[in-house]
Amino acid sequence: MIKKGEVILAPMAGYTHSAFRRLCKELGADRTYSELMNATGIVNRGEERELAYFTPLERPIHLQVYGRNPEEIAKAAAVLAEKYRPEAIDINFGCSVKKVLKAKAAGYLLQFPKVMGEIVRETVEALKPYSVPVSAKIRLGFYEDNLKEIAENLLKGGVSLIALHPRTAKQGFSGEADWSKVKLLKEIAGEVPVVGSGDIKTWKEIERKFEEFNCDGVMVGRAAVSNPWIFKEYREKRDIEVPLKERVDFILRELSLMWEFFPKEKACKVIKAHITQIFKGIRGKARFNELVMKSKDCKELIDNLKRVKQTTLQI
Repeated sequence: MIKKGEVILAPMAGYTHSAFRRLCKELGADRTYSELMNATGIVNRGEERELAYFTPLERPIHLQVYGRNPEEIAKAAAVLAEKYRPEAIDINFGCSVKKVLKAKAAGYLLQFPKVMGEIVRETVEALKPYSVPVSAKIRLGFYEDNLKEIAENLLKGGVSLIALHPRTAKQGFSGEADWSKVKLLKEIAGEVPVVGSGDIKTWKEIERKFEEFNCDGVMVGRAAVSNPWIFKEYREKRDIEVPLKERVDFILRELSLMWEFFPKEKACKVIKAHITQIFKGIRGKARFNELVMKSKDCKELIDNLKRVKQTTLQI
């Protein structure tokens, strides 16, 4: 499924679309995941192109689905596998966003390890005609740590890779990720690859996670949104100071790639949240963010980004 030592771009709603994934791959990410896609929507209306779209440059890629019903998730996975032939279909059991939990999907299912195992089993069976394996992204449990039972059911179901964010669903992103649980999961999973995720902020932390916790891969999420160069830093084993000009060029390139699968004006609205992340740590960021946020359309946004690029405010 994966090579030992892979550094992977985590799936994050609103950020890890095709354009951002391509740029992270260029910078050294080994593997990418799509944003999560609703199984009910796929079965009833078809997949959303903006979420499912990818290019060969993003491979190996996992297309990620979530839902609450084993049969429905399996059907949705088969639709994606037949049409797109990704390297894997990933089932999201980790999302703890309120509206997802209210729908009794994704992270909500951590309370029901047997159901999780059944979802994996049915999906594995549905994907056999396409030779597409099934991976799963999980947390430790819902209210409390239930990792052992969850892992055992996923493994019985035939999962080919497990990515663990070692917090409970109720923790969200509070507290610290308990990476000792990643090591424990690897002991339980045996030959099945285990990827660890959570609280990665620097390339040195990636290196340390591999050394200390015996994981097959490390997944980088929020840190990559503000610093996609973290993949290059890890490859080159050095800190990289990215100047303002290069950050703006990154955004402009990302935006142009987004126009392949987003309507132009929608792309310019969507990217604003990412721009504020890319400007983190930059002197003058408050003024730059204000310029970006007040931009009324694509033309104004691009003009303002060019103004930021040419600014003399950064010393």
